[in-house]
Amino acid sequence: MGPSLLQPVRFALVLGLIIAGGLLIYKLVGVLEVLALALLIALILDPAVNLLVRLRLPRFLALLVVLVGVIVGLSLLGYIVIPVILGQGEDFLAQAPGVVHNVQEYVQDFSESYPGLGGSTSGTAANFDLTAAIQEVIQRAGELWSITTRGASLFLQAIGAVVMALYMVSNPRPLVNGVLALFPPPRRERVEQILRLIRERVSGWIIGQIAAMVLVAVLTWIGLSTLGIEYAFTFAVVTGVLEIVPFFGPILSAVPPTLVAFADRPTKALVVIVIYVAIHQIEAHLISPMVMARSVQLHPVMVILAVLAMGDLLGFPGVILAVPIAAVVTVLLDELYVKPLGAVPSPRAAQLPEREEPTSTPRS
Repeated sequence: MGPSLLQPVRFALVLGLIIAGGLLIYKLVGVLEVLALALLIALILDPAVNLLVRLRLPRFLALLVVLVGVIVGLSLLGYIVIPVILGQGEDFLAQAPGVVHNVQEYVQDFSESYPGLGGSTSGTAANFDLTAAIQEVIQRAGELWSITTRGASLFLQAIGAVVMALYMVSNPRPLVNGVLALFPPPRRERVEQILRLIRERVSGWIIGQIAAMVLVAVLTWIGLSTLGIEYAFTFAVVTGVLEIVPFFGPILSAVPPTLVAFADRPTKALVVIVIYVAIHQIEAHLISPMVMARSVQLHPVMVILAVLAMGDLLGFPGVILAVPIAAVVTVLLDELYVKPLGAVPSPRAAQLPEREEPTSTPRS
């Protein structure tokens, strides 16, 4: 085979391998989700285990101590928090149709008082009963959850991810050596550097995310409790949990307390919105610059695109994993493509005017 035919054949082989790899990844999405979750759990446990190992504790015993501590901590937290959330959540769901009905009545009265703004409400009330719609959504959601097997599947995936993470943390070196063995010896040191950088980025995201969730939950609880909002604790926990969904989570978490406050007094709902905006501004200017931006190093536009793309591909798990996956992809592109091209100009350089070279005046 001549040199003229060798290059097209090689290109066709590489293209075929890429397509086959893409199809294989698409078929194994569920397995990759479990693997990604296992890696996240391992990265959460690994710093504490390494700290105990540096204190001369055997690695297996260090992992056991950390695991017992996590189990005891989560058990105590669940014992204190879960009963309150279940009680307030059940009460809120029972009163939700009444709250929505009060909001709907207020909107109708406002529209009748100012017909030029809202128009006639008779047709709207006849065509769309918001209270009935809320009740229908709650009923259908309960029926769907009772008949689906997705819950059992998620539980099994979570158990598998935890077991894999424990094995990863207990003896990580064989896994790293297995990855390095795929590359020629001269490049293994560089590959290990990239793996270390990826671990630092994802670990930074985990630390920043946990700090942001705790900070937002505490501030939300204080703000809503001070305002006298019912179910403030449950709303604060939900807000902290939804903080894991970038940009869209805070918007969704603000809807229930705003509706509850609006049913009491419209101005109170406005104050709730101000509280949520203020809290997330504090989070954006404290956690993001100190931890998230320095470790993950992702532009907000890239975060939004990653969330939309991963959510469309993998659903809710993709939304949660969007930021760490985007961070990994960014590291790979930066280390394998951008840096070999040469020095990258600073982002601020594009905002500065070019300096003019001084022109020498001829001597007379």
